[in-house]
Amino acid sequence: MNVFSFSCEAKTVFKKDKPVGIMSTAVNNQIAVSWEPVSGATGYEIYEAAENLPESAEKRSKYIVVKKTRSCQAVLKEKEAGATYYYYIRAYKKAKNGKITYSRKSAVVSTTVAVEGTSTIKNFLATALVPVGSTMYVWGGGWNEADTGAGPDAKRIGLSPAWRSFAKGKKSSYNYKNYRYKIHKGLDCSGYVGWAVYNVLNTKKNKKGYVYSASKQAKKFSELGFGSYKKANEIENYKAGDIMSSTCSCCGHVWIVVGQCKDGSVVLLHSSPAGVQLNGTVTPKGKKNSQAVKLARKYMKKYYKSWYQKYSKMDRGSSYLSHYGQMRWETTGENAVLSDPDGYRSMSPEKILKDLFDR
Repeated sequence: MNVFSFSCEAKTVFKKDKPVGIMSTAVNNQIAVSWEPVSGATGYEIYEAAENLPESAEKRSKYIVVKKTRSCQAVLKEKEAGATYYYYIRAYKKAKNGKITYSRKSAVVSTTVAVEGTSTIKNFLATALVPVGSTMYVWGGGWNEADTGAGPDAKRIGLSPAWRSFAKGKKSSYNYKNYRYKIHKGLDCSGYVGWAVYNVLNTKKNKKGYVYSASKQAKKFSELGFGSYKKANEIENYKAGDIMSSTCSCCGHVWIVVGQCKDGSVVLLHSSPAGVQLNGTVTPKGKKNSQAVKLARKYMKKYYKSWYQKYSKMDRGSSYLSHYGQMRWETTGENAVLSDPDGYRSMSPEKILKDLFDR
């Protein structure tokens, strides 16, 4: 068995278990729902609620089972444009005598089907958040064995359970140099960005991938028709969803913009030692305790407490604001690749983060 291939069947499902890593993404009028396997599950039930039902977990009795599956991913078709759908997953084990034992219910996730028929900037950022705090930085992670492009992990729908398994128990002393090219155990920067892009453009695995050299990734996306590209010295501002590639090929890096604060600092998502995380840049003048850093610290400390306790460095240097080219998604007109019905690109990072974490 390949290390990136997992069965959803094993020996025992305990009532205290529950599916984790649940994710939902909307592409056109389809929604892909994915989760990590529960040990011992015979199958899974996908529960759905329409947008007029409360999001509260206490209201789950109003959710209906829309699909039963033995897989850890399903595509739900013919969804209403503009509608928001809420999902949770429950695993079950069927005994030989027919008795069914259920796991605990997963967390609730939601996604909105865009009116324009494309995925959204919000969906892109929400998807990029899913591996945060549970996926380590691994050199070559997300690439194929030949190191020439996207591997199966960056062309999958949802998280690889191998990522969480590898991250479990890692200490503050974690050194990515000890795991070079253990490509199925985590993600490097371009593998992470490629995985996130794949999941907002596809609902099925193993189609064309989007992993490229970090220093070339933003420009490559522009050449693919995803949006416009600006060189580092041409950048005027940073907006939600922008993809930033280092202009230095010898120390390449790539990251995703969440938003720009009033002091000029930028909140960002990236895979950087020790792993996938939310960080903030310094201000253009080099102030370390910037508004972006404070926001990153607030959300990492609250929602990823165990990760923050081990890897508490939240600031990123001034080079992030001076040595990176920028790809900005085309969101309007017939060439739109993503849309922005939520207005994220004109929203402050404070409001964006509040909206993302309250979804």
